[in-house]
Amino acid sequence: MLHTVITSPFQTTALADCLRYSRPNDAILLLQDAVIAAIDENNWCQALKKSGLKIYVLREDVLARGLNEKLTNDFEVVDYNGFVLLSTQCETQMKWA
Repeated sequence: MLHTVITSPFQTTALADCLRYSRPNDAILLLQDAVIAAIDENNWCQALKKSGLKIYVLREDVLARGLNEKLTNDFEVVDYNGFVLLSTQCETQMKWA
């Protein structure tokens, strides 16, 4: 399953809920304000690393927020084509807002 998270983990419980219900073979794609969770050395970044899940971050949202120099190297940054590819590779999806 591909989980897409769009809200900041500092404003909603969407990412926490996503992590709670994710299964070992699931993937998470951080979009819009959720990309802030991929900033290195914050609690949410550490939680994502410890989850053991495959984590992706949308490049365009990172650039729009000026965070490209602050991201951890542990997550894969994808563009819109990568987003589409992930969507086609995953049989099911869940949006967390």
